[in-house]
Amino acid sequence: MLDLPGIVRTGASTARRGADVALALPRIALALERLAGSTDDLRRLADTGDKLRRLLQSASSEDLIRARETMDRVAETVTQLNLAVASLNSTVSPLQGATERFGRLVDRLPQRGRRVYEVEPEDGPEVGG
Repeated sequence: MLDLPGIVRTGASTARRGADVALALPRIALALERLAGSTDDLRRLADTGDKLRRLLQSASSEDLIRARETMDRVAETVTQLNLAVASLNSTVSPLQGATERFGRLVDRLPQRGRRVYEVEPEDGPEVGG
């Protein structure tokens, strides 16, 4: 017996997938153009990968242990820096609002003529004489 509703569902699903593919083609073409423009970068990346493989093959387990310890210290330092930045941000954020309010207050003050004071140069040692 023929399953007509199943065939219709399959056809609709296939048509939907085909439409999705058709709509994705311009994005794929753009991505391929960008990829083609970055062949030099990809070549450098491949060369770097080869160098890294050779380096890892020549590294001893002691070197790798030291590298891991260094990376752990770096990760710990970055975590501490993140905490310091968060603390600094929580301190500066309220000050920013207060500064903006103060600036608006100063802008509302009436403008008065500025006084200019003449300052005589101090007598000091002469240069070059």
